[in-house]
Amino acid sequence: MNGKRICGFCVAASALALPAQIELVAPASNAVVRQLHTIQRRYSQAPWAECEKYFDGAANAKELRSRGSTPVPIKLQWKGDAKEYQVTVRRLPDGKVALAQVVATNCVEVDSLDIGTEWEWTVAASNDCLVSRFKTEDCIPRLVRMTGTSNCRDIGGRRGLDGRRIRQGLVYRTAGLNSNAPMEYYTNEEILEFEKKGELVKMGHPGRELHRRLARGEKLSSHPSRNGLVKRTCFAPGKRRLSDREVARILSFYGIRTDIDLRTDNECYGMTGSPLGPSVKWVHISYSGYTGAFSEAGLAINKKVFAVFMDDNSYPIVFHCIGGADRTGTVAMLLEALLGVPEDELWRDYLTTGFVGGVSDAKHQQWFGSAVKKLKEYPGATLADKAEAYFLKLGFTKDDVSRLRERLLEHL
Repeated sequence: MNGKRICGFCVAASALALPAQIELVAPASNAVVRQLHTIQRRYSQAPWAECEKYFDGAANAKELRSRGSTPVPIKLQWKGDAKEYQVTVRRLPDGKVALAQVVATNCVEVDSLDIGTEWEWTVAASNDCLVSRFKTEDCIPRLVRMTGTSNCRDIGGRRGLDGRRIRQGLVYRTAGLNSNAPMEYYTNEEILEFEKKGELVKMGHPGRELHRRLARGEKLSSHPSRNGLVKRTCFAPGKRRLSDREVARILSFYGIRTDIDLRTDNECYGMTGSPLGPSVKWVHISYSGYTGAFSEAGLAINKKVFAVFMDDNSYPIVFHCIGGADRTGTVAMLLEALLGVPEDELWRDYLTTGFVGGVSDAKHQQWFGSAVKKLKEYPGATLADKAEAYFLKLGFTKDDVSRLRERLLEHL
């Protein structure tokens, strides 16, 4: 039999001459279960240089994107004839509840669980109760689901200084939790009319670039926003991405306390707080990614960003821009480097955005590589030392750095 019958229920069932109702089917007792699709695992574990095989135009790029950035759900299945069941999933050894649900079926799904962790699951009916255990595969990244947005993952699980893992459940990176504020763009017909009148070249950088493209005989994009000639700037807040029900689930499941929003003032037009609601502190810092993080203005901005991470009251934290790739990727790189994550693993985390196609081209490779190169210009024997030198230049102290590392790295 898969699972252990809880004695109190057995005694009651025996006294009432009731048959045992439940037989646990899957996962098998002590099974190791996967939360990544096969192609996600293959991509995540390949040397970062080989990830080019998944770039735009590559044969398997379409398959990778079809799986997206959501984890594989774990199916809990059992047999029985009860009208309803109470299903509970708890993390061991601390007993944190990941799922507590009453269902009228013989199957329920759970996802986004901590990787490399043992879990206990219980199925109870009126006259029976069985408990079993499984373990989630120790395979990074830990993808997490936030229905309505994408590119969501825990930075935890990767190895850092002295082989210590980054703690899971403290820092999440995602795409935007709501859409950017809308902007109105000139249509192709309007652009061509400007060109005909000789006015396009006078309309700032986007206009000059479009003028050059038309002079070369290139076609305009069928999507006005990609042409980039703005007719009217932001005039309303961005649309919601998360339903009320999903916000409640995110707050309960992940416990988010702080939302660091790296978008521009225009992108966040009209916003006064986090899309996760008033219980979450919204920290809006207009951010410049990649090598911009190393300019004088970028240093000042990153002092504000990482001051949030220095505050123990901020956790758990979610940070994001709109796509979760460039600005978000730069913050993740700097933080993970400070925690001792090796350079090849910094690339792996960055390239995980390839699940949604966000960095799947040579241009993004060059941008990220340039940022890593700038970090390596700082003094220090290791990349972690160089990242510490960067944080000291931001104005933090060695004690600040030490406390942050202790906060986010597991003990051996």
